Amino acid sequence: MFKREKKVYLELTDKEYRLVRKYLMDWRNKLTAQGRDAGPVNELLIKLMA
Repeated sequence: MFKREKKVYLELTDKEYRLVRKYLMDWRNKLTAQGRDAGPVNELLIKLMA
């Protein structure tokens, strides 16, 4: 059985984009400060900024 990755495309306003990016960056920083793996959040940030 093969799993396929689903891709979702969203159209965000500039304000929504900045809000989501800030939230993800804050979340990543919090995880890093706690010594936890922030890899999945980093991947989301990379995809968001692509």
